[in-house]
Amino acid sequence: MKVCADFKQNELLPLIEKLKVEEDDSMKADCLDELTQIIGNNEEKSEDIAVSLVDSGILQKVHQLLENSQTPQLSAKCAQLIAELAKSESLRQPLVDLNFIKPLLINLTSDYILLPTQCCRALGNICYDNDAGRNVIDELNGIKLLTDLLRSQVKIDIKDEGSEKLRTIACGFLLNLTNTHDVLQEKALENGVLDILDLCLKKHLEDEGLTNMALLTLSSLSDSDSGRDKISESPVLKTLVNLLVEEKVSEHIETILDILILLTECETIKDNLASTDLSNHLIKIIQSNVGKSDPDSQQIIKMASDLLVSLLVGDKSMELLFGGGKGPVFIESIKWLSSDNEHLQTSGALAIGNFARSDEHCQLLVENGIVEHLLKLLQVTPTDSNMTLLHAALSALRNLAIPVSNKSHLFKAGVMSAVLKLSPIESMAVTFKLLGVLRMLIDGQEEAAKTLGEDKESLVRIVEWCDVEEHAGVRDPIIQKFKVLLFNVGEATRLLAWLIKNSKSTLVMKNVISADGIQYLVSMATSEHVVMQNEALMALTLMSSSCLEDAAVPLKEADLAKTVTEILKNPSTLPEILCNTLTLTKTICCAASNLREEIVTSGIADITKQLLQHNDTKVQQAAKGVLDFLDDADQQ
Repeated sequence: MKVCADFKQNELLPLIEKLKVEEDDSMKADCLDELTQIIGNNEEKSEDIAVSLVDSGILQKVHQLLENSQTPQLSAKCAQLIAELAKSESLRQPLVDLNFIKPLLINLTSDYILLPTQCCRALGNICYDNDAGRNVIDELNGIKLLTDLLRSQVKIDIKDEGSEKLRTIACGFLLNLTNTHDVLQEKALENGVLDILDLCLKKHLEDEGLTNMALLTLSSLSDSDSGRDKISESPVLKTLVNLLVEEKVSEHIETILDILILLTECETIKDNLASTDLSNHLIKIIQSNVGKSDPDSQQIIKMASDLLVSLLVGDKSMELLFGGGKGPVFIESIKWLSSDNEHLQTSGALAIGNFARSDEHCQLLVENGIVEHLLKLLQVTPTDSNMTLLHAALSALRNLAIPVSNKSHLFKAGVMSAVLKLSPIESMAVTFKLLGVLRMLIDGQEEAAKTLGEDKESLVRIVEWCDVEEHAGVRDPIIQKFKVLLFNVGEATRLLAWLIKNSKSTLVMKNVISADGIQYLVSMATSEHVVMQNEALMALTLMSSSCLEDAAVPLKEADLAKTVTEILKNPSTLPEILCNTLTLTKTICCAASNLREEIVTSGIADITKQLLQHNDTKVQQAAKGVLDFLDDADQQ
């Protein structure tokens, strides 16, 4: 038998042999105590010692004692030794295989408080990160035995050390048993575990150990959809909110905030929380920590403000917290925009962006001078650390620019020029929002569209963004994350199309041509998004009717003829896309150019003839219009 160097073999072996043959219960208890002490006092070498004990065959004797003991005191000593052994990961499975779980569970009902305490320790250690042990406990209906034990213990008012220890250890066993185990979590919920945990927090709040274990267990349950659903219907939700202002749990604030953040992933809980005092509690927590520079205070500010913002994502909760422009959260979020704390500035911008989800709110926000606050946030020197702040501020400005009544105000307030100053930034996330702001600003706004379209330097930058694959910074991992998003959605190319449509300016169209933007519009005409296809086709038609002489060569180089024929030949092309493509075709054919010849010789007439049989009358009419024109041109 291998024995640690700190112990003489002739001292340990007799102890083990004595336990095997000893008949006197008190002597057996002494042997168990000594073995437990050896392991407990040498935790750094407990693995070696434990393995030595297993090799000696002592576990079989301990199992026999546990099953056949006539006294709860001796059983408790056995359970205590098992608890120490189960701290070693390599011994958890052998303890399961030797059937220790059943007698340990049976002894949970003992009135001798030390016995269920040590059994909970042993079982909690056995099932720690060990599904084999958990599954056996499940098969033996252990979850009911445990919840019954906990329920009976938390109901009583006894405050002695033994009772407090049992409650805490039993709750720790519950955590180890159910953590990440869906089946056991569900059974725990069915057995009323939320009411038990709620009672722990209400009745035994001064017991820090129990409070900590109860909160950790709630956090684990909050990780599952089922857990969140059950918590949404439980009194424990309100208890968690009330705990935020309890001085007794100041050490647990981060844990409580973390649980509430997890819970807000459930829409129902989000709405329920918005109707409680949570938002007011969070505001007080933030206010009490502002000005403190220690990491804990900064983390609490971050978590509390993040939680407030997450409440605003839900429509119902957002309306409730907006309070017609007079809600405390709305008022506080405006203050955050002027804070010295960058995370609060970011949270303020995110909050404003969430409030700006209706025309009515947007108009009120603009009237209250929010735009000026957001523009100040854009004046920071861009660094890797403040990209999130810029992203949030741009998101809010984009939402504010959606209502028609706000567009002119934002343009005159200098939003376009402020946003364009950020164009050198390489972050694709920021670029995506930047383009969104510009697109909303020029929507239906001829003056704004002309201003942007006549700014050749900015236009060149926009065209560069159209080709994300060749962007100078795509190798950056953060930029890479958003590359596909920007490329697929085609925000930059959409902006080009909107510039052509809204400016109604030949000069802007020529600037787009000069900046090599046509190829991206042609490419967008085959987008999987119908809206984008239509936008591209409309822009190409406008350019072809206004300045085909300048556009002809770039259109030819972009394989427009091939694109048109592919769209018209595709049987899945929607009728509205077919009509717009035929309109573009007719517009080009009206002009004398090499492009017209290329389109005519591409077999467009034969393809168009087939569309005369289309089941949509508008497509038939558009096809007939193209064919009639081609026939007239041939006759001439």
